Amino acid sequence: MRPRIGVLPLYHSEKQIIWINPLYLLGVEEAGGLPVLLTLSREEETWEELCRAFDGFVFTGGQDVAPGFYGQAAIPECGYQAPLRDNQELWMLRRLRALDKPVLGICRGLQVMNVAFGGTLYQDLPTQRPSPVIHCQGLPYGVPHHQVRLEPGSLVHTLTGREQLSVNSVHHQAVWDVAPDFKATAWAEDGVVEAIELPDARFFLGVQWHPEHLWQDYQHARGIWRGLVEASSK
Repeated sequence: MRPRIGVLPLYHSEKQIIWINPLYLLGVEEAGGLPVLLTLSREEETWEELCRAFDGFVFTGGQDVAPGFYGQAAIPECGYQAPLRDNQELWMLRRLRALDKPVLGICRGLQVMNVAFGGTLYQDLPTQRPSPVIHCQGLPYGVPHHQVRLEPGSLVHTLTGREQLSVNSVHHQAVWDVAPDFKATAWAEDGVVEAIELPDARFFLGVQWHPEHLWQDYQHARGIWRGLVEASSK
C-alpha cells in the first residue's frame, strides 16, 4: 500500500470552511503517496489520533502565525491569524517530532515548525527587514522568482540535487531566530532563511517556497515530494 500522507488544510474563518489547493494533494500523489486532507479540531484526542493514523504529513501555507506564540506583540503589518490552525499545528508538530514521523512544512508550514520548537519570525519582511528581493510575487505562482543557495550535504540539497535553485516566493513573514536543534539550510540572496531541517530526525524539513506549484515543471520540486513519500514508506 502507498504511504498515507496527512495534509493539514487551510481555513477560511469567515465562511468557517477548510479548503486546500489541490496541487498539494497532486504533488503527494505524483510522488507515490496517498494524500488525505485532515480535519481541524479543538480536541487534543483528535490531534493524537491523527498523528498516529498517518505515515507522513504536510503542513501547508496560509495565515500568519500569532506572534504571541514566539513572545512578541503583533505589529500593525502582521496579517490575519487563525487560532484554530495555530493551536492544532503547534501541538501536532511537537507530537510528530516525538513520534519521529516525517513532516514537510511549506511556507507557513516552515514558519509554524520554527515557532513550535522555540524559534521566532519576522512579522513583516518589508517593515522589519527591508531588501531589494521581492519575497511576495504576484501570479502566476508556478514561475520561479528569485534564487536560493542550499547548504551542501543538507537534506534539501540531497533531495533537489542542487546547490542553487530558482524558486517561487509568496510570503511576507520569515524565520528570524532558527529554533534550537534545527539548522538553516537554504538562504535567499538577501540572507533570508529559505529552509530549515532537523538533522537527527527521519525527515523534518521546512521550505519557504512553494513546491506544490513547481513539481509539474521542475525536477528539484518533485525531489522534495518524493523525499517525503519515501521517508514515510520506511
